[in-house]
Amino acid sequence: MIHEIAPHKLHNAFRTQDPTPYDYFIRIRDNKILLKKTASNYTIPRIKDFPDLPCHYLIAIDGCAYFLDDSEDNAPISGNYEFVPNRILRTLGDRLERLGGSVAFHIAHWESLNKFCGHCGHAMERSKTERAMVCPHCHNTVYPRISPVVIVAVHNADKLLMARNLDHPDKSRLFLISGFVEIGESLEQAVHREVMEEAGINIKNVKYFGSQPWPFSDSLIAGFTAELDGDETLKIQESEIEIATWVQREDIPEYDTSVSISSCLIEDFRNKRKDPA
Repeated sequence: MIHEIAPHKLHNAFRTQDPTPYDYFIRIRDNKILLKKTASNYTIPRIKDFPDLPCHYLIAIDGCAYFLDDSEDNAPISGNYEFVPNRILRTLGDRLERLGGSVAFHIAHWESLNKFCGHCGHAMERSKTERAMVCPHCHNTVYPRISPVVIVAVHNADKLLMARNLDHPDKSRLFLISGFVEIGESLEQAVHREVMEEAGINIKNVKYFGSQPWPFSDSLIAGFTAELDGDETLKIQESEIEIATWVQREDIPEYDTSVSISSCLIEDFRNKRKDPA
């Protein structure tokens, strides 16, 4: 998964430091990030590419840090650079850049959404002692947003419930049922609700599988497995789901587990023998 970079280490605690020429430079615009185009992919720009622009520290992986651009959004950019959707970060060839870029984007996006106080409207300032945005007028303090999400692999003997959202850009593959946790419910309750809402079935034996950060939606994803409980007839939530179906184990293609917990859950099912009765 994207956060699994051992023996390398992510340093995400708040601190201040000056950039070096080979640290990374992060600039965002809406849900897009500035990347440098290479022959076959993209890479994250370095401080040396923009040596005169102000910036501040976000995170580091090992000894290489990521800094966020503090200049005006309309500061000129020349060279082979493009603003691309943040999901492109998942495809970077360097796995450390995948994680570092996505976590840096998460923090940068949070900062961009909190330039003004939600209580009094005054301009916010970055805290000098912790990762927070602080209103100097009313002292309202805002910390980074992390939204809990659940995802579940529902087993039906030798079949897996697979689906695809209407807005998912990859129309070539199927994925799993997932959704944000609502106020007042547990992770397990969210799993039951999401499966019922999106697929119209009951489930049982919900078991925790693992978790991962998902900076692309400011989320922390908790993965679960579950079993069908009762009728397997699917009643699709057409306002959100393009397709949902039961897929035989042998018909599931191989999924790359280097990025998402969804793929790990699918591969876990695909590589097992038939569930016991």
